[in-house]
Amino acid sequence: MASIFKSLNTGDIATGNYSEQPWVAPRDLTIKKMLIVERNGYSLDNVQVFISIDDVPYTKDFVPASVIGSDTEYCWKPNLPIKQGTRIYVKVQNSSGNTINCDIVFEYE
Repeated sequence: MASIFKSLNTGDIATGNYSEQPWVAPRDLTIKKMLIVERNGYSLDNVQVFISIDDVPYTKDFVPASVIGSDTEYCWKPNLPIKQGTRIYVKVQNSSGNTINCDIVFEYE
């Protein structure tokens, strides 16, 4: 089966603020990979990410965004099947010294 990519953009997040990005699965699918990419090339070491899928938290309480990864080889690979209508929720909180703008990218089949 061919991979499909879905991107959610946080918009600009100033230091001390956050962006919440929900997504509802359009069909039954399997999330193969998740990446976070900062558009300006800023480090994601001091950016926290909260992830829940179908109200099940996958981060307790959070992880640095750099742990999720921004490279398709070195990123979170949950290989998680989900049903149509499942709510995926990602919150990105900026504790860095720069305004950031992140793309949250899902690769799924």
